Amino acid sequence: MKVALLLAIAFIGCGGEQAQKSLESDGEMPAIAADGMVSIVNHTNYVLEVAYLNEVDAQAPRIVRTEVPVGARAVVSGEALPAGLEVEFDLVFISPTGDGVRVRRKARPVIDGDQVLGVRLVDETDPF
Repeated sequence: MKVALLLAIAFIGCGGEQAQKSLESDGEMPAIAADGMVSIVNHTNYVLEVAYLNEVDAQAPRIVRTEVPVGARAVVSGEALPAGLEVEFDLVFISPTGDGVRVRRKARPVIDGDQVLGVRLVDETDPF
């Protein structure tokens, strides 16, 4: 009887020829990255210009520019980007006084599905 039980357990333990997926350190199955678009929500009091170099088509790289008005949300990637791609967005805050002062910052998300990035200033009263 013990031999039959041992054989039954051995047969149940055989999973066929499927490849076993490894678990992440937290015990969860690994997530599969997905293509996606990047949007920015402008929570500042300044118009925001966003630009990046789209090199998805290596034969025809192009600069994608988007203006995000105060309080608005806009797609800044222009199209769905491939999963796992790290993109460097150049963010430029435009001074409403028109004095030519421009503050630049960078954002470098890695594409994993659609993403929405919120932009805020630490001190809204600081005109740069």
